[in-house]
Amino acid sequence: MEGVLFPHGVANGREGLKEYRARGGYEALLKAIKAPADNVIKSVADAGLRGRGGAGFPTGKKWQFTREAPGEPRYLVLNGGEDEPGSKKDRVLLENLPHLVIEGTILSAYAIGAMKVYFYINANYELATKSINDALAEARVAGYLGENLLGSNFSLDIEVVPAPHNYVAGEDTAALEVIEGRKAWPRQKPPFPVTVGLFGKPTSVNNVETLANVAPIVLHGAEWYRKFGTADSPGTMIFSLDDTVNRPGVYELAFGTPLRYLIEECGGGMR
Repeated sequence: MEGVLFPHGVANGREGLKEYRARGGYEALLKAIKAPADNVIKSVADAGLRGRGGAGFPTGKKWQFTREAPGEPRYLVLNGGEDEPGSKKDRVLLENLPHLVIEGTILSAYAIGAMKVYFYINANYELATKSINDALAEARVAGYLGENLLGSNFSLDIEVVPAPHNYVAGEDTAALEVIEGRKAWPRQKPPFPVTVGLFGKPTSVNNVETLANVAPIVLHGAEWYRKFGTADSPGTMIFSLDDTVNRPGVYELAFGTPLRYLIEECGGGMR
């Protein structure tokens, strides 16, 4: 089954910069950086992208709130503190499609006007962290990161921060606490991070899978993206199947796909 993130709907090994560019990688960034940042927010809003971290909040709306909030600098946090039992969707994206995640992150930072991004990655994800660090080095050499990237007036720095190995550390404000050097403990809300976030400044905290959807949306358009999923939940979702099925693994399916298809057709049925 064709996917939005994985070309054939299933994880299939790490994709390097050469392979990623061969299938259109970083073309969305080249397109977006020449146009107003508001265009990126509009594309994502029109596509109906919702957060993949659990709450399902409209991503375009979150970015708009962050961009319009008073105070600078603004920050973006990629939340890869995944520690839900049985879930490994973010880890698979970080390990296998690091440049897709990075390009989506750069586009997101451009959209909200952030010049600093933190990749908050589960400390137990050693391979994912290495994959991302290697890809970040490639992106810097290629001119996709750093000062005046791709000859534009936009500059961006990305720093990797390890997330503690416990469930509560994945909560968005707990991630901010860790990045600021404190214990992973959720903050009282409101205020929300979009207005008072990292170091007291406007901050957008987005799940890994959410940001991985951004480059395909910007490149192909909202109408293309809405061909996947349902009217209320466009796009795809990544599902983790453990060894209670015959073919355990990570699968990307459109919203609206019956659970029976995931378990029986993808997973080969229960053992």
